[in-house]
Amino acid sequence: MQSEPAQAKAQDDEGAAGDPPGSMVARIYETLQSAIVQARLGAGTPLSQNKLASQLGVSRTPVREALLRLEHDGLVQRSAGFGFVVTTITPDEVNEACDLLKLLDRFVYVRAARSLTSEELDELHELAKSLVDNAERGDTDAWRKADLRYHEMVMNAANNRYVADYLERTRGRVQRFWLQKPHFDGRLTSCSQDHVSLAQAMVDHDEEALVAAVDAHIERLREGVLMRLESAMPLLPHLDPLGSVFSQDEATLDTQD
Repeated sequence: MQSEPAQAKAQDDEGAAGDPPGSMVARIYETLQSAIVQARLGAGTPLSQNKLASQLGVSRTPVREALLRLEHDGLVQRSAGFGFVVTTITPDEVNEACDLLKLLDRFVYVRAARSLTSEELDELHELAKSLVDNAERGDTDAWRKADLRYHEMVMNAANNRYVADYLERTRGRVQRFWLQKPHFDGRLTSCSQDHVSLAQAMVDHDEEALVAAVDAHIERLREGVLMRLESAMPLLPHLDPLGSVFSQDEATLDTQD
């Protein structure tokens, strides 16, 4: 039988309401991953395990496990004196990542175009047009939802888990710099127009045009990220970046499934 201190620690590591440790780790991981990929936690931001645990209302154990997963993804790295920090990225790494993205996206889009039905391709095309509309209105929340649905349809149709995993991790490493303001709105519109071109080529079953659209899209991403790196702005974290990510209302993770 466990002692009271041991029981308290076990309950703390599980999270509120006896949440299984793996589930809590996944939620912390997803919260931090989203904050990093969406550029709410800038490159070079120190990630204090104690502060994260306090703000999320959990112990250090699931926080550390989540940080180790993010390290595996290349989104955080260890730093003497800080424990973990959000990773920076070099121009060479941007070019290497974009070269890989181009190869993987060619495979994914061509395979998806061959698998999706005419009705599904029409839905994809409508989603792409909604991306343009949302970008022009400045509705980033609606844009993100439509973008998520768009890419889910493509990835599900491509039906390759290994490619999907590499794409998600590689895209996450570079796209967070592209997503940073200023000038994000202009990039959002051009990105959305790229999605229309991709969808149209799929509807037309024109694989040559589809590959060209993929290449153009990735080259715009490459150019945008390299420009951000030249400005050095992504390397300047907020004064209190963790506080800006975890508001008072989000101080404790929701433990309901």
